[in-house]
Amino acid sequence: MPDPIVPAPDAIPATGDPGDDTARRYRYQWTYAAIVCCMLLDETVDVAEVFCEHHEDVLIKHNDATFTGIQVKTRSSDQNVWKAGDPDVRSLCARFAKLEARFSVHFRAFQFLTNHPLYSGGNGQDLCHVLTTIQAAAAIAGLPRNILRFLSKVGEEADCSEDVAFVALSKTHASDDLPRLADIEARLVTTLTSTWTGAEECSCASVVRAARALANECGRASSLAHEDTLPTYLPVVSSPADTELAARLAGKRIDRARILDILNQVLNETALLDGNPESWSEPGTGTSGLLVKKLDTGGFSAVSCNSAKDLRDKADYLGLVWTKKYGRTSGLKRYDHIRSLVLSDSASAFEAARSEEQLFGRKMLSELRARFKQRRQDGSQLFDCSNEHLEGFAYILTSECEVDWSLDRPWEAQ
Repeated sequence: MPDPIVPAPDAIPATGDPGDDTARRYRYQWTYAAIVCCMLLDETVDVAEVFCEHHEDVLIKHNDATFTGIQVKTRSSDQNVWKAGDPDVRSLCARFAKLEARFSVHFRAFQFLTNHPLYSGGNGQDLCHVLTTIQAAAAIAGLPRNILRFLSKVGEEADCSEDVAFVALSKTHASDDLPRLADIEARLVTTLTSTWTGAEECSCASVVRAARALANECGRASSLAHEDTLPTYLPVVSSPADTELAARLAGKRIDRARILDILNQVLNETALLDGNPESWSEPGTGTSGLLVKKLDTGGFSAVSCNSAKDLRDKADYLGLVWTKKYGRTSGLKRYDHIRSLVLSDSASAFEAARSEEQLFGRKMLSELRARFKQRRQDGSQLFDCSNEHLEGFAYILTSECEVDWSLDRPWEAQ
């Protein structure tokens, strides 16, 4: 038996395992990349494409084929402010210098962006002051001695000359106005709302869903998700390295069309027909006897009645699967949503087929099947229901006396 005096591991926070905090910071970076991607929706901004985790955390390609490299750094509030002498700061400056040495004129700018304060002492430890001084200098020889030492250390770490480091840092800007860790998603939602015209047609919840889908896409672009789509036979193609590289770059590249495709998928999603949970029905509550009587009165054959009972049972079983797979609440929410769709279509089919002169059950079924087909073509939220499942839901509703297939109701007199 566990010792009741010793706290259980599910009752106290973990220590010495920063994995969750690291994951949160990666998520922050992906979400900021999504904010940058919103620039693709603004035609007045000079951005052609955005790359995630490619040479830099975020790489912007401008319309003139030049680039801006962005480093995104986060720190918790209890840490020291950023200073030019910090190893992390010198390392990111060295990264910029390496890119300048390798790609020369292709980079128009570098940016160091953070959510943590930058030291502002107006001296050699003030990174913004250092960068401003470098940008104002006509040549490296005119710089103060402390800034020359900084350039020397950056060049040494980047394995490049001080002149190259000077050019790189003359293109570099630093800012500490990024949102706090907890606020980054709200900033993305605000940015998306102001740049995406489709947001006008969305509820607040839908915009949040779109923002998260965009951040998730940047997460995939930041990883090696392209490898999941590479064919198994890749090693035996004529140029596997070139094929892999093309797929890698395509996975990391985000353009306006890719952004709009993601957002339009969310825009086309519809909310579930949600109601009071107390009114939800449980799978398996109908009766086979009532189902057969109502179908028989509508003109169904014995074989059709047997098929209806089978489809009813399959639809009920799917409802049970949902409750096991997604939990009772989420599963019944799906079950209730499909019931509402099918009840609506059944009512329309009944009104379209009803007749005083003849039995119309079979005609009503044809009308109902046509409506199911149209719903699927229209992209209605049907989860993993086949058309046969939908028909089964109609028979569930019939067995619960929610759907009729005739004007006569002889079972009420029994």
